[in-house]
Amino acid sequence: MRTIPNPTQARSRQALERFLKVTIDLLAQNRFEETSIAEIARLANSSVGTFYRLLADKDVLLYAVHERFVDDSHDVISGLVSSLSVSQRPFQERLQQFVQDVISLYECNEGLIRALIRRSSIDERFRERIHELNAFVGHSLRDLVLQQRDQLNHPSPEHAADLAGHVLLASMNYYSLVGTLGDTPRDNLPEELSQLICNYLQIR
Repeated sequence: MRTIPNPTQARSRQALERFLKVTIDLLAQNRFEETSIAEIARLANSSVGTFYRLLADKDVLLYAVHERFVDDSHDVISGLVSSLSVSQRPFQERLQQFVQDVISLYECNEGLIRALIRRSSIDERFRERIHELNAFVGHSLRDLVLQQRDQLNHPSPEHAADLAGHVLLASMNYYSLVGTLGDTPRDNLPEELSQLICNYLQIR
């Protein structure tokens, strides 16, 4: 796969942004795979020649969108952990806020995540980036939990905090693929998932 483009000219940067936006919209509509490069160029008010000059193929375009999503997700999660770390709210409320924001992040990028999970099964580069993002979210939750180590009754807080992150990520990946977590209403997910994690951690 070719390197992600980083154009220096303003017109090329603007064209790239339009290609990325069109791709995000197509992914949200589950139409990316079936849409031709010519149609993507038309929707982006650009040309096929510009597409090939900047991106070469659809895999590079999808990876560029993924790269942007991963970077933005890092910023969102880092800011969230920083704010919750200094909050005086009860621990379970902070944990619920973390879960709520992770759910919102996944929901806003549901089409992209669904496409990337599927693509990662056959493409190692996509798989590595999915693992990297999952690890970052999991470690962020682990750090948040272990800040309250003195409130945990679980006999192995580090292992429990690590597994709690995997539980959350597995739930979110399944939610992105299927669109539901059993019969649990969407509005109840943050409270139910945070309660599940708190019970497992044995919060005092």
